[in-house]
Amino acid sequence: MYVNGFSGDRLQLAREFRGLTQTALGKKAVASPTLVSVLERNKKPEPPSDDLVAAFSEVLDFKPSFFYQRVADPFQEIECNFRHRRTAPEKIKSRVRAHATLLGEVVNYLRLRFKFPTLDVPMMRSEDLEGVERAAQLCREHWQLGRDNPLVHVGRVVERAGVPIITGVVEAKKVDAFSRKGPTTLVFLNQFIKSPSRWAFDIAHECGHLVLHDGIQTGDKLTEAQADRFASAFLLPERAFRREFGISGKVSWPHMFELKRRWRVSLSAIIRRAYDLQLIDAVTYRRSYQYISMRRWNTGEPEEPLFQEPELFVPALQALGVSVKTTIPQLCDDLGYTPKGYKDITGQPFPIINTPKQAVLSFPQKGHPS
Repeated sequence: MYVNGFSGDRLQLAREFRGLTQTALGKKAVASPTLVSVLERNKKPEPPSDDLVAAFSEVLDFKPSFFYQRVADPFQEIECNFRHRRTAPEKIKSRVRAHATLLGEVVNYLRLRFKFPTLDVPMMRSEDLEGVERAAQLCREHWQLGRDNPLVHVGRVVERAGVPIITGVVEAKKVDAFSRKGPTTLVFLNQFIKSPSRWAFDIAHECGHLVLHDGIQTGDKLTEAQADRFASAFLLPERAFRREFGISGKVSWPHMFELKRRWRVSLSAIIRRAYDLQLIDAVTYRRSYQYISMRRWNTGEPEEPLFQEPELFVPALQALGVSVKTTIPQLCDDLGYTPKGYKDITGQPFPIINTPKQAVLSFPQKGHPS
């Protein structure tokens, strides 16, 4: 705990989750930015007044009790992988990490009440693309997926390995996906991605980060290229892909759609995989992408596979109060969330509480006997 129980770390976490600067929070809560800064750094010798904590509570939409708990597992920069990280502003990344930290608290709360799969993600370092290909193949073998089989539900594969997939972490177009390997390992996907084939590739890409980059700062061209290559090799294993793509060196679009239906990946991923394995040359590769752009398939491909919802996080929330005695209101009380805070954090509606009607005395109308 902190000064008289107040946690400046929790204040910073809530502020960043709401996307506020210290100045903006101070203005809304009628406190100086300096005071907010001192409180967040736990440098104030005495705790904040009750009315100031109440003001923080109202502005940030958390219960006052939220600020008197420990941040047990903060998501640190070194642990986090952002898809499209190079273009994501630092403010957005801080907000995503804060949101993910709060979701991690919810996941750990659920783990104590439900039997989640044990984390089983192998760690395989690689310095070259051959090593990345080998890591993807070994990962398939480790999870007993078969060497040459299409993955019908890649999200289920990752969740069975003990990594919950959660959608809707910050409405930011600059962050397609995000993952973290640590005490609480999670994958987050942008809920506004409408392409199921792109969704599957993003899951495999984040899986690549978890496998290849434990303890390594990601976000540069090398680590992103490695995660992309892992995803390609994981979803389209080399031996089977070579056999099914053929050796003509040409791109037949009816055949590309056949491959898409079988392997449940995008046309762009198929073309890129063919180029990486030298099944087509650079001119054919560029011409194929030009054709995809001309048909505007890069903004919405035809013949997309059915969307597959994650199967751990939301079903566990919905089971509270049904499969176990703990309810969602109890979760909010324990974690210090308001109903709105719960909805903002989880993306799920707070249940409507039906309170029994109170007995009302009936008074006789004027002119009627009592």
